[in-house]
Amino acid sequence: MIPLFHGQNRITFKAGKLNYISTLPQSSDYSLVWGDGNYIYVTRYGDGIRSYSVDGSGNITFKDYDNQGGNYGKIWGDGNYIYVACYTGGIRSYSVDGSGNLTFIDSDNQGGTYWSVWGDGNYIYTACGSLGIRSYSVDGSGNLTFVDSDNTRSYDWVYGDGNYIYCTTTAGGITSYSVDGSGNLTFVDFDNQGGQYRSIWSDSNYIYVACDLSGIRSYSVDGSGNLTFVTTMPNYFSYDIWGDANYVYATGFQDGIKNYSINSGGSISFISHDDNGGEYRGVWGDGDYIYCTSYPNGLMVYSID
Repeated sequence: MIPLFHGQNRITFKAGKLNYISTLPQSSDYSLVWGDGNYIYVTRYGDGIRSYSVDGSGNITFKDYDNQGGNYGKIWGDGNYIYVACYTGGIRSYSVDGSGNLTFIDSDNQGGTYWSVWGDGNYIYTACGSLGIRSYSVDGSGNLTFVDSDNTRSYDWVYGDGNYIYCTTTAGGITSYSVDGSGNLTFVDFDNQGGQYRSIWSDSNYIYVACDLSGIRSYSVDGSGNLTFVTTMPNYFSYDIWGDANYVYATGFQDGIKNYSINSGGSISFISHDDNGGEYRGVWGDGDYIYCTSYPNGLMVYSID
């Protein structure tokens, strides 16, 4: 597998407190957020995908919108195309031009519920609820082809570190998979420390999982993909999680946004917390600012002091 797109190790932030900048209330019911270094993309649960530009001061400008129907959720991109998991609508691919305009390309629906999407530069992976995990190939035009699936467990979220694929479920636990050169998936390991497991992020050294009322958990993974639980930081509810190789940021509905420091041993230390009201859902950063989606407030912007 190739290194992750928009390589995390190149992104650094100042240590310190979260600093709220602004909110763009384009519409309510913002769900999740992701960016490709050029534009910010936001999904609304029942109303498609939106693109935004951001200037050097953290000001956001709406660019474009598309809705092919159904409920749009988690977003990912590989430098060429944007992919969205659309719950009962399957997986969809988009292109985006130099002005941030979105063009729908393709979709595939193998049935069930598509909750989350991630890619390693070779294949795209989707967590599909009770139907497990699926892998897809994508051609040079953005067309999707179903490759393989495994339903050892039910999965709601998926992420990877360039070596292994990780899936979690609100029913509890994290699972690791290997994938071969043809996109075929092989179950490797599973661990469950209790409670609900949600969003995942990895810095290529450790895996960090948002675990609802249990807070954040970290895991190590060995060269064979076996998982070892490291620690839990239980001070806040955690739903979505993202990091920049130095810090981890987590949202938690009524608990706002939190940032944590992480050390070389996978330990987690709380730094600061901010809550401007509403339900904080998605979180992502571009190296300059942190972006949060909030229902019913919109898209929020933070810097780090």
